Amino acid sequence: MIPQQFTSSSNPSIFPTTFTSPPLDLSILHQLQELTSNNSTSDEAELSLHDERKQRRMLSNRESARRSRMRKQRHLDELWSQVLRLRTDNHNLIQKLNDMAESHDRVVEENARLKEETKDLQKNLMDVQVDNSYSIFSDLDELSCNSAHLHNEDSSNHSLTPSTNLLH
Repeated sequence: MIPQQFTSSSNPSIFPTTFTSPPLDLSILHQLQELTSNNSTSDEAELSLHDERKQRRMLSNRESARRSRMRKQRHLDELWSQVLRLRTDNHNLIQKLNDMAESHDRVVEENARLKEETKDLQKNLMDVQVDNSYSIFSDLDELSCNSAHLHNEDSSNHSLTPSTNLLH
């Protein structure tokens, strides 16, 4: 309860019983509403602009990802083509290596055969030379015997024909 002394009009009160306010300026209220309205419109515009940028960024990213996938696929195709080419080259080189190995083996066999044939021919040559040397020595022995015989005849018979002199 409020004491009587404060509510009576005869007594002056410390607190005023009625509040007086300056007259409301409607123009300020209207401006305040416009600001809040503009803020919401501005916020909507910003959101719309933000969404639009987001959409453009998403489309750009999708396109970039598509180009990246295409580059990657092209690179993969090139690598696969290179693999096939290298496999073919490898196969050809292996075939050449096998051919060369076979050729080498044939040459080694031919070389061994020729060496063996050379040994046989050298042995035959040595045998022939030894046989010839025996033959020559035996011929020389006969010749020396004949010449000694002739020489003895010559000393005993001083009259030899000129053809006998040619033998000496």
